[in-house]
Amino acid sequence: MGKYLLRRILQMIPVVLGTTLLVYALVFALPGDPVKAMFGDKPVNEAVAAQIRSEYNLDKPFIVQYLLFLKNALSLNFGNTFAGQPVIDEISRAFPVTLKLALMAFCFEAIFGCVFGAISGLKKGKWYDSVILIVSLLLISVPTFVTGFVGQYFLGVKGHIFPVTAGADPGFFDLLLPAMVLGSVSMAYIIRLARSEISSNIAQDYVRTARAKGMSNTAVTFRHILRNSMIPVVTYLGQDLGALMGGAMITEQIFNIHGIGYLTYQSILKGEANLVVSVVTLLTLVFVICNLIVDMLYAALDPRIRYV
Repeated sequence: MGKYLLRRILQMIPVVLGTTLLVYALVFALPGDPVKAMFGDKPVNEAVAAQIRSEYNLDKPFIVQYLLFLKNALSLNFGNTFAGQPVIDEISRAFPVTLKLALMAFCFEAIFGCVFGAISGLKKGKWYDSVILIVSLLLISVPTFVTGFVGQYFLGVKGHIFPVTAGADPGFFDLLLPAMVLGSVSMAYIIRLARSEISSNIAQDYVRTARAKGMSNTAVTFRHILRNSMIPVVTYLGQDLGALMGGAMITEQIFNIHGIGYLTYQSILKGEANLVVSVVTLLTLVFVICNLIVDMLYAALDPRIRYV
């Protein structure tokens, strides 16, 4: 187990470096001059512009800028934004909001996805199985921004059940509707994945053998069918936690949530390469750590899996 864990941690290094290099190159290749954009409609003072470029290393070649970013990042110094604010402070303000939103969406999709998936798989062919399948297909087919606007209009504007927008410092209730919107598509995938795995495992020989030995239906369901069916679901959930944080941009824009997605979008518009790459680096680390935790959970779910 120790050797496997060390090998996986070493594999994270090229993943993080490759991701940051690619994103830095994409931001660097964006059209326009971020320094001129800072002046807006005002005439550009070339002396001041040259000073700003020198301060933020914008006058240096791309590879030099990237290596300087890596050097500073090792000491957790991600530099300053064009407004003079430390990048780490901007991320520190936005990250907890997105983390709270992603965890709420994760709990929503995990609980309701597994419950409805189990009901659908164990009662395959019943009328409620058909209803669950239709609803899950509808959620998968409709884009997130449509689901967000529909929920915002009917549950917020018309129904007055949830707040229409969350704002800069949202609480639990403010993030409840955005979390449901963010986790709705993943919940639908979990429902269909769990249903498929459960209906497949029900017909396996070890299930018939357990019943033939006199094991109760409840014990067979929980100890054999559901436990073995959860491995693909856990894999999906582990990958989806990182994807929720990175994919929250649309939801945060709809509900005016000042999180990582909102911060990244504003940074891209302003050409803030350091801020964009810093955010992506953080999200990449979250993603690879979640995948590592998922691999460790495999052995707990399936005793046949061992790491060497």
